Order: sequence, then structure tokens, then C-alpha cells
Amino acid sequence: MSDGIKLDIGCSFHKLDGYFGVDIKRGDQIDVVADIHDLPFLTSSVDVIHTRHTLEHVDDPHRCISEMYRVCKPDGRIVVIAPHFSNNAYWSDMTHKRPLSVGSFDYFNLEKARNAGFPIYLPDVNIITTSVRLIYWPKRIYQHKGFFKRTILSILNSVFNELAALNPFLCERFWSHWVGGFYEVYFELKPIKDSDIKD
Repeated sequence: MSDGIKLDIGCSFHKLDGYFGVDIKRGDQIDVVADIHDLPFLTSSVDVIHTRHTLEHVDDPHRCISEMYRVCKPDGRIVVIAPHFSNNAYWSDMTHKRPLSVGSFDYFNLEKARNAGFPIYLPDVNIITTSVRLIYWPKRIYQHKGFFKRTILSILNSVFNELAALNPFLCERFWSHWVGGFYEVYFELKPIKDSDIKD
């Protein structure tokens, strides 16, 4: 899968190595100018999709999720990183439309949604969350700060990330705000398509 098509959607000027940069605006690192609401890729043609701090800006997240699902191969992987709802800084950017929680993609796991009695927003999309974690402070945010601030944030990041990993739901529910909120939530997702079902 490492040699297949890998997309970094909404990459702006921080495209991942080995990925095709996809963004709505032209730029030095943009290989394909496209809107995430309408991706110009064939169905089931992409091995890996990575998108960081993009879904909180879109007008129609359901359409974007449907498009990522459509273009991703059945054995593909989707990585979504977005601001967590407890991140106070989220609310200062007026272009943000919605934060996410650790359960945001449970609505697109058809079996889980049916069992929980959730509304089925996208009946033709079935995505399971294979991994989810809360990130207190991403290293990219504090790595260029002064030694003292960088050291403190690094320690806090390690401690709070480990504690949150024990049970992300309980962290969200009971104590994420006590520590000033978590900066972002990280998802690894797997599309479940008909070809996943073996004859």
C-alpha cells in the first residue's frame, strides 16, 4: 500500500512527504486543486487519505466524508485530525464551523449507529474507527518555542496524552476541561465496502 496513491487533503503549505497535495487554493505544495466536497479521483482508487484541520472549515461535512469514502479503496485508510471541542483556541478562528469529539465518526459506522439508535445520515457510507486519540499539544505547536516552555509543554503533553488514552470517552466527559482542553483529536478510519465481504 505504501506505493499506492496517497492524498494530503487541505495540505496548504505543510504537505506530507510522499503524498499528493490537494487543496482548494493553488500553492507551491499543491499537486491537485480541488474541493473536498467533490474530489476528482476515481471511486476506490486511493490507498491513504490524510486531512489535518480541514473538516472543521467545510460547509457540508457529510458530503466530504462521503467523497473520502468513495475514493478510498476497500483496504484503504483515512486519517482525520481536527480540533477537539475542548480546545478554547478553536473558537477564536471565525472560519471554524464545528469541532469534533472522539465519537464523531461513530455515526458513520452503520452497525454501531444502528445498535446505539443514532440517526443514519449516510446510509451508503460505512466507516469504522480503528484508532482514536486525544492530543493535548501537538509537537509541531511547541517545538519552536523557548526551552522552558517547550519542556513544560512536552511533559504535560506526554502525561495528559497517556491519561486520556486510558479512556478517551471518560476524558472527554469528565476532565478534559480541567487541563485547559485538548488541542485536537486524531482518527484512523477504515472504509467498509462490498468488496471487503469475501464470497
